[in-house]
Amino acid sequence: MENVEQKLQLVQQVRSRYQENRYDLSNRERILYGRTSVGPETMDQAYPCRGQYGLYGDTDPAEAQPLSFFKLRMWIALFLVTAVIVMDRNGSEMAGITAEKVFQMISVDYEEVIEAWVETISR
Repeated sequence: MENVEQKLQLVQQVRSRYQENRYDLSNRERILYGRTSVGPETMDQAYPCRGQYGLYGDTDPAEAQPLSFFKLRMWIALFLVTAVIVMDRNGSEMAGITAEKVFQMISVDYEEVIEAWVETISR
């Protein structure tokens, strides 16, 4: 009888460790991919296709990902760079800002300003 109890305790420990690992994995995926699932109770919602086909099943993992703002930020950056290049080629300005002013602001050395700011804060 004692052998059966030890096996049951071992099974419980294995299941507990498995749940902890799933929880850790979901937290890491949440941090890495921006998923919203937090705990083991939401694992079934986060991975509805789990089962004999693996973690994602037959679905594409990219489809399960929430919308990332990286693509949006990349498109905005490309648009702004293109706008500055067009402004430079045409010699035009937008809202009183010329391409030369943009280039000057990019090339300004802020090291002295940052050092003064750090000195002010550290006092």
